[in-house]
Amino acid sequence: MDLRKCSTREGESSKLEAMEESPAVAIASVTKRKAEFELEEEESGSEEYGREVYEDEGGKKWRRPEWDVDSFDGLEYRSSEEDVFTDEEEEENWRRYKRLVIGSKGFYVEPGLTAGTIQSTIVGIKPVRDMSTYAGHGETHLEFFEEMSNLCLQKYNQERGLNVEFVQVVRGNFSLGSRSKTYVTFLAKEKPDGPLVEYQAKVWSTFKKGENFPILCRPAPPLPFSIHN
Repeated sequence: MDLRKCSTREGESSKLEAMEESPAVAIASVTKRKAEFELEEEESGSEEYGREVYEDEGGKKWRRPEWDVDSFDGLEYRSSEEDVFTDEEEEENWRRYKRLVIGSKGFYVEPGLTAGTIQSTIVGIKPVRDMSTYAGHGETHLEFFEEMSNLCLQKYNQERGLNVEFVQVVRGNFSLGSRSKTYVTFLAKEKPDGPLVEYQAKVWSTFKKGENFPILCRPAPPLPFSIHN
């Protein structure tokens, strides 16, 4: 899938925005508050956008993402009492998808989780299985993820006065829409002779202008579940 062309066609942007803002079926409990959490709204990152304004080619204004703010913070999965799908397997896959996305804060979606309704919709965070596939602008997904990792790592090093060195991409996920996001897990070295450390990078991209705004970079926290590749 061409990540950089998904929001560029005439008339597509409004459709994507409508889908992105529509009520979701995912529900989670929020730490220290009782509220229902809608997965698509979280993925649009409403809580991580700062005051600085960005204007796209169509004249629409957006708030730029605030650095080092993760809208997944404070959220935990809570199973809904009502089924979304009539098919039992689809329902089980959807609930597992929610657990993985919320538990990993968007950085892990099981590659084998291929429930048709989940994978066919434009809303949601999806893994890139084949890094050699085309991502747009003359880049493969691997090259794009490397670029985004280095973009976030540069910001991270500048903010903290560090010299963490990028090594290689481990995996990458993306969400589509008017506020498309990329979630990259990569290996890095904190010291030239040090061990490899797993890091995470999150970026908001505007595909019309081809601009990318770093959201966060951090050592990857332990996942609350086991990964089965």
